[in-house]
Amino acid sequence: MMMINLTFFFILTLVISLHSVKSQCTSEHDIGQPKTEDADKDDYSKQTVNVVLNLKDQYQFKCCGFIKAWEMFVSQDSAIGRKVKAQVWYQDGTGTDWTWRGEDIIEVTNVKKINVEDISGTIIRPLLGDYIGFYEFEGSVITYKDNNNNGQYKTTTFTSDQTTFDWDSVAVGDKRDHAIHATVTPSIAPTFTNLDDTVAISNNEVAGTVVFTLATSDSDPEDAGELTVAPPTSTGSALTFFELDLITWEVKIRSGVSLVPGDHLLEFTVRDPCLKSSTNILTIRVENEPPVITSLATSSSKTISEDLSSETLLHTLIVTDTQPTTCSLVSTDVPFVIKRISGSTNYGIFLSTGASLDYGKQNAYVLDLSCRDGYDDTTGIYTVYLLQNEPPSINGLPRATDIQEDVIVETTLYTFSVTDTESTVVTCSVTVITPNTNIIFMKPSTNFNEFDIILQSNPSLRYDLVRTYRIDIQCSDGRRSDSNVFFMNVLRNKPTVFVNLQNLTSVSSIATYIGQKVFDVDISDPENDQVEFSMFCVPSANCPFEIYHSGEIVLKRSIEGEFIPAYDLYVHVSDGKSTTGPRSLTVHVLDINYVPVIRNLPLPSALVVSENSGLGLGIFQVSIQDNDGADTHTYTMTSSPSDGVLYFDVNSANGLFSTSASTNINFEGVSSTSFTFTITVTDTKDSASQNLSISIANQNEAPVFTKKAYALSVDEGVAGTTLADPSYLFQDEDNGDTHKFSMTCASNVGYFSISPTTGFISLATDIDVDATGSATSFTCTVTVSDGSLTDSASLTINVNNINDNTPRFSNNLFTYYLDINYPLNSVFGSTVATDADTGAFGNFIYSIDQTSLGTETFGIQANGDLYLKISLTSYGYGSSISFIVQATDTGSLQGTATVFIVIPQTTTTTTTTTDRPITFWEYPANPAWVIVAGILGLIIMVLPCYMCYKNGFSCTWRGRPGDYRDRIQEPSENSKTHNNITRSNWKAWKWYEQQ
Repeated sequence: MMMINLTFFFILTLVISLHSVKSQCTSEHDIGQPKTEDADKDDYSKQTVNVVLNLKDQYQFKCCGFIKAWEMFVSQDSAIGRKVKAQVWYQDGTGTDWTWRGEDIIEVTNVKKINVEDISGTIIRPLLGDYIGFYEFEGSVITYKDNNNNGQYKTTTFTSDQTTFDWDSVAVGDKRDHAIHATVTPSIAPTFTNLDDTVAISNNEVAGTVVFTLATSDSDPEDAGELTVAPPTSTGSALTFFELDLITWEVKIRSGVSLVPGDHLLEFTVRDPCLKSSTNILTIRVENEPPVITSLATSSSKTISEDLSSETLLHTLIVTDTQPTTCSLVSTDVPFVIKRISGSTNYGIFLSTGASLDYGKQNAYVLDLSCRDGYDDTTGIYTVYLLQNEPPSINGLPRATDIQEDVIVETTLYTFSVTDTESTVVTCSVTVITPNTNIIFMKPSTNFNEFDIILQSNPSLRYDLVRTYRIDIQCSDGRRSDSNVFFMNVLRNKPTVFVNLQNLTSVSSIATYIGQKVFDVDISDPENDQVEFSMFCVPSANCPFEIYHSGEIVLKRSIEGEFIPAYDLYVHVSDGKSTTGPRSLTVHVLDINYVPVIRNLPLPSALVVSENSGLGLGIFQVSIQDNDGADTHTYTMTSSPSDGVLYFDVNSANGLFSTSASTNINFEGVSSTSFTFTITVTDTKDSASQNLSISIANQNEAPVFTKKAYALSVDEGVAGTTLADPSYLFQDEDNGDTHKFSMTCASNVGYFSISPTTGFISLATDIDVDATGSATSFTCTVTVSDGSLTDSASLTINVNNINDNTPRFSNNLFTYYLDINYPLNSVFGSTVATDADTGAFGNFIYSIDQTSLGTETFGIQANGDLYLKISLTSYGYGSSISFIVQATDTGSLQGTATVFIVIPQTTTTTTTTTDRPITFWEYPANPAWVIVAGILGLIIMVLPCYMCYKNGFSCTWRGRPGDYRDRIQEPSENSKTHNNITRSNWKAWKWYEQQ
């Protein structure tokens, strides 16, 4: 895939390069009419031309460069100086519209001469295939000449500046050359300011690391921000490891790659819009970081016993490196090896299997080792010290023991221990027995390095034949050994003697258990022979006693409720040679007990207890009867379900059943509303139990808000607006309760209402925070009720100011009378608007919509004052003009009013004579109305007299409220100068329509 991408990019680069050769300007040249003066038509007709697009081949740009200058030949009409926009147009092929590439506004003043305008500042960059056009402000300015070369062109009229236009819809004219050409100069190729260069990085750098940032330079200021850098190319593997961010021009390490040490070359190309380019090389040198053996810094040696021979891990090599590493042992002919640890990626230093270590020959090994990552090698040293073996030591010998000649069981004569400094396993054996016999042997004991000297069973010892045996013993740890002896003496047998019989004892019937020891028969045997006991009982029926071979007399059944007051026990003992006995033991039975009885349980029905009953409240007193009057009684209980013990308790001393002293009863929280308690009373010997049933009764509990304060916000608005969900959080332990909400707002009554079922808040009246004195925050109290119990929480309602008022002008219509020569940039009237919103929404700006006029004839100041921007002469006397003034606030609400401009009919004596309105009689159309005017004049003469009579001969006009009033601003008597413009003594008449 990488090779395919590189091939494609190479082909694309080749195509771009070939195209760039054709499209780049290589030298300064002219595009258009070569000699503009030659295009001056002898019979120039002053044809009105507005916009021209030249389509002849000589007006088409053949390469990409910059327009250095314009040359044009102009008509006689340019004597007063007129402006021409020299333009460049292109069609991108995606539609019928042409696009304006740029223009230069040129003041032409040389009449019937060549006008040359050198361009400075922002320069137009035409591309291959663009055409020259021009826009003339007032009629024909640039001259032309008919020819026979089929020079094609298009003309049209723009009412305002156009940056796009459907030139395809305009008819084509031909045989005309226009007196204009552009001088085009080539663009300068951009360069890299920091290439060629070499940058070095570590192979440990991570993905996304910025390795290098490209920097460029271009002598053409127009190319600022227009340069592009193509994706890099490489003949090696550089593109595998690195990538270019085409936005920031940062060279970064790609993700998911491992850098390979070495030099990696990237070739970069920078181009300007004219495809002028420069190519340079960036060399990225990846330097390898050698492996680091970190574990040797803290542990570089180990001491082992010379006895060790199995494979043993001595040290784990911890190596840090981004490259895969291998570790090996450099030292040879040593009983050690370096290999991977099973189940791990780490290497370890091991003692080899079957190693033969000898402290006497070599007491230490210095191991040279190496770890390599394929590029670099790191060495290290590890030292193994040997610990010399110490021989084992037999403890407790020599020693002798006595044994009876009549012993018949296997007997441990003695247990001795062997200590070894290295804690190795020691083996011991009997080497010689004197006199020679096979009745004595030795075996390991249960503890480490301990051994038992054993006399086998039925050894047939005879005191009269052999009285002493010598046992020679040797112990070895596999390398060194120790020896010692043990003696066994044979003793003659003597009969067993009772020490504590005859005797008398007693046992309680209420404190007995099977296996309880009643009496321990003590005997004495001179030889400490193994003895056996036997016994019979009087009375013999169902005797509760038995004797162990240890001499303990125990109970083999319970004697609780026993009524036999005493037993006689007769005991024999035998050591295998002789039998002694019988000897008697009398056992008296004590404490025959009566069982207590619970008299007032069970109850005929369950005992009812209300939830939330007081802690430690007494509910029921258990009553008992016991014929043993001196007995002490203890009360306990269990519960079904088991959690009943959390809510109830029984006094262990007096049997009072009560509620818990620490846990309150909650009807909704218990696992069951019915509990069965088993009450047990014991007299320390016997016990009795009965059941007590309890039923939990439900009680009503108040709902409780879990939050004591809530807050809502709402935009100012009309009554009925519902606020957001308050999300009340409250708890009511009574399942199934129906809740209702209510609300009070102190003195703010009537602003809000609450839904009793949902708790939602709505506006009860219209709220407008723009009104003077209006509050923006209200504090209320919300109450929740379950019908009988309530809880309250605070609710804060904040009212947001919104943009709900549109700017309004003081009048819907403003009318002004302006002289056709009214001075430019002079204020002639004012439009005033207001916005009822307070705060930021109350701010607005003025603007004018005069699209219908086709030009920006009028302007408006920030305070609403109107002024004239362009002369009114193009409209003519007696014309009327209207446009829209707009007031737009920060929330995009807009108020409008209409401005009506009247240009009166005037007579002018000279260009400097003060203009005045044309009289009624001077207007050509009015003579036809002379008769009507006469009648109206008579009425006008009579009516004032009548009005004076009705008005008490007062000259003050008294209008009715709501009538329209006309206010006329009279002409001033003296001319005034403003902004160096002399005004005549005529001023605009203003007419206001008030509402």
